[in-house]
Amino acid sequence: MTKFKLLSALLCILFNSSNALAQMYKWVDKEGNISYSDQPPYKGAEKLDAPALTTMPATAIPKKSPAKAEPEEDDKKEVTKYTELKITSPQDDATIRDNSGNFSIAFSVKPALDSKFEHYFSVSMNGKVVKNKLTSGSASFSNIDRGTHKISVSVKNKSGKTLLRSKSVTVHLHRQVVIRRQPR
Repeated sequence: MTKFKLLSALLCILFNSSNALAQMYKWVDKEGNISYSDQPPYKGAEKLDAPALTTMPATAIPKKSPAKAEPEEDDKKEVTKYTELKITSPQDDATIRDNSGNFSIAFSVKPALDSKFEHYFSVSMNGKVVKNKLTSGSASFSNIDRGTHKISVSVKNKSGKTLLRSKSVTVHLHRQVVIRRQPR
C-alpha cells in the first residue's frame, strides 16, 4: 500500500509540474501575422518568458455579531405612535380616466412621519407593494392597467415592521380602447 501511495504522489507531481515547464513561443509568418504557441513551428521562433501571475491577498470577512435578544437602542427610544393614516386623494370608489394609465395619490399621517427613526411609507396596490421607502405624502403611478384597483398605504419602521395601515381605497381606471375593424 505504501508503494502505491508513493507512486500516486510522484505521478501527481509529474503531471502538475508539466504546466510549470510549458514554454511560450512567438513568431511572425511571411505575411506579417504574429502567432503564439507552446511549440515552435520552426527554429526562428522567439522564446517568451511567461508573465508573473498577479495575486491578491484574500479579503477578511467581518465576523457576524451574535443576534441581539433585546431591541436596539433606537427601537427603545422609538416613541412615535401614529394615530391616523389615510389616503386623501383620490376618494374611495373614484373613477380615473387616463389613456396612458397615469395617476397620483396623496395621503397624510398624524403625527408627521418620523424620519429620524427611518420610518417610511409603503404603497400597496391589489395586495402587492408597488412603491416602497417613500418619505413624502404622495405617489405617482404610470402605465397602470385599466380596471378596478385597491390601494392602501402603510407606515413602516427601518426594519420593515408595519406601524400603521390605512383603509383601502378603490379606484376604477378607465383607458380608452380603440376597436379596430378588420378589412373585408
